[in-house]
Amino acid sequence: FLGAKLAPAYVRAVQKEGVMVVVKHFAFNEQELDRMTESSNVDERTAWELYYPPFEAAIKAGAGAVMCAYNKVNGTPACQHTGLLLRDLKEKMGFAGFVMSDWWATHSTRSLERGLDMEMPTGRFLKDARLANVSHAAVRA
Repeated sequence: FLGAKLAPAYVRAVQKEGVMVVVKHFAFNEQELDRMTESSNVDERTAWELYYPPFEAAIKAGAGAVMCAYNKVNGTPACQHTGLLLRDLKEKMGFAGFVMSDWWATHSTRSLERGLDMEMPTGRFLKDARLANVSHAAVRA
């Protein structure tokens, strides 16, 4: 609740200074221990009522980017989770900015087809040579 109330003012204040806000960690990144391997198993109702409101508020305020998390969501890495990135974030929340991975949180080229826009910190999976094999028709805008 509090995060959803504070996010819009923060986003507007930072971006007013010409700095883009990156909202992180999307989503369900609740622990440090084993966060790169654990799976956060969350149902739809819990996601929308408890976890998503601060992200929604930041997006409605105009946040420019979202960083996906290291953890898995219901068994799928967050940075290549279609339901999380395409359906919930981009379609339902209407996020029009770009999604970047946390450092080394990209697991395959499938991430690009499932909602990831930028691999950080380098192009381990999304390099030019590998992207040449990705059909433009298979990649969503």
